Amino acid sequence: MDGPGLEWSIAGLVESLHVGSLATCHWPLLSGGLGQRLARMINQRAQALLAHGIATEIHWVPGHSSIAGNKEADRQANLARDARGDTEIEQLYIPASNRARRIYEGWSAAKARWEAVKRSKHFSYRLKGQTGTKRPVPMTSVKSLATWFYRLKCGHAPTGVCLKWFGHREDDKCWWCGGGGGKTAAQKREHLFRQCSLWRDQPKALCKGVGKARGWKAGRCRHVQISELFSVEECDQAVMDLLATTEVGKFPPK
Repeated sequence: MDGPGLEWSIAGLVESLHVGSLATCHWPLLSGGLGQRLARMINQRAQALLAHGIATEIHWVPGHSSIAGNKEADRQANLARDARGDTEIEQLYIPASNRARRIYEGWSAAKARWEAVKRSKHFSYRLKGQTGTKRPVPMTSVKSLATWFYRLKCGHAPTGVCLKWFGHREDDKCWWCGGGGGKTAAQKREHLFRQCSLWRDQPKALCKGVGKARGWKAGRCRHVQISELFSVEECDQAVMDLLATTEVGKFPPK
């Protein structure tokens, strides 16, 4: 330490407290600053010791400014600091926040790789927009229509295949048209949107509305997968119109 300091020693059991003239004359007048607060604290502690019969002598002593070798010690310390340079020091302890950040970064990278692989092979895994993006058409429509829309979008609508899978029906045939037979017997989203004989005009209106919103040529909508209709925001209005005029997405009648 280059500056002056305080030397505090306990002299033993005596009757009076002996302090220097600086402490007795000037400490009550000091205010503000770290040094003044430290001086007042030392004075209070000395008074407390005196109450127990312990006398405290406080002396002001110089620092290292006049000690031989102090300059050389500072120079050697600076040389050691500069010589270290960019040498890496092994960190024995890793904070929990750092570990959590590394785990999240690893999970995000793995999720991005998984999405890239799935989107390249299966169109049903195609992602549109940012996560948590609100779709204005369903969000501003009737609550029941929005419920059917999001159930069909995520694949959890009460279709014949889904209800049979969970044991709520004995077969997966469409309860609106009776199934019809053949490959179209199972009630899936494809059957409800394009093949159900209970509604004929609504699928045509859906293709027309999607083609107008996307700028597609006539007939292209018939070959587009149902998952794309729900993944593209421009198709929301046409899909909501079909849901409002049909029974698609609803539970079977009791």
